[in-house]
Amino acid sequence: MNQSWREGNFDLKYFWAVFVAITALATSLMNALVVGAICKDPSRNLKTVPSNLLIASQAIADFFVGLIHDPLCSWWILTFSSTAAHVIEAVCSFFLVASVLHVVALSLDRYIAVWRPLSYPSVVTKKKVTIWCIVIWSYSCIYMAYRTVLRELNHPIVIINILSGTHTILPSFISVIFYIRIYFALRNNRKRACVLDDSGQIVANAYRRERNMTKAMMAVLGLFLLCITPWFLLYQVIGACPTCSEHTSVEMYLFAIFYYIFLLKSLLNPFLYAWRLPKFRSAFKIMLKTSRISRTDRIGTMTN
Repeated sequence: MNQSWREGNFDLKYFWAVFVAITALATSLMNALVVGAICKDPSRNLKTVPSNLLIASQAIADFFVGLIHDPLCSWWILTFSSTAAHVIEAVCSFFLVASVLHVVALSLDRYIAVWRPLSYPSVVTKKKVTIWCIVIWSYSCIYMAYRTVLRELNHPIVIINILSGTHTILPSFISVIFYIRIYFALRNNRKRACVLDDSGQIVANAYRRERNMTKAMMAVLGLFLLCITPWFLLYQVIGACPTCSEHTSVEMYLFAIFYYIFLLKSLLNPFLYAWRLPKFRSAFKIMLKTSRISRTDRIGTMTN
């Protein structure tokens, strides 16, 4: 593919390379803000929620997408280097599986929170969530190594595509099933809330506390599916289509557009947290305000 694309003369490669580089910087900064908000916890209300450790872990993955993966893409766009393509494939497989497993873990977390709100604090603890994160990162490393070995040993592309599809479609399907169940639980709870007695209202209040978080995670899942589906389908077609090389220019532009949409997922996740979750929005505002005050004080000290 690299040779045919190099010969195809991708006219907009400099534009795309710069565009991806700018996206890389924004992705790293925004996800660093999410990780910083949870670690510093200026409002003293983020570290107490175990599921926020999953959000921090997802943000770390997205941070490294901007720091490592996206700059490699800029390099590849400029050179169509085979070395860059192989490295990008390995890195992409790692972060893609890590991302989809985080989505599944967050879906499971929301499922437990909505269906078992009173026992949620004892079922989902920081220790268990930390173990989930370790398992996610470890499995992603194993998957990346295994897929890379298959690729380097020149196994049929169909086998590699089936492996990739299994690790993308199946977890996404599981997450969708979780959220369908969650949707019906939230709808039933809304109908019952007005007829509950005082003891029942405790359950209703627990549901309400989880509703905004659940909606935010549903938006994250929707964004994930929206961003990954066009690129994933095109990637499968390119790998399995023997005549696609006859349409190199169309293939290049479609791949560039769809792959950039895929990269946007890592950039947009922090905006979803800030938009849907008041606690994160408050933490971001405090951190940015503190940073602005500190910068003003340093400038004032230098001028004096």
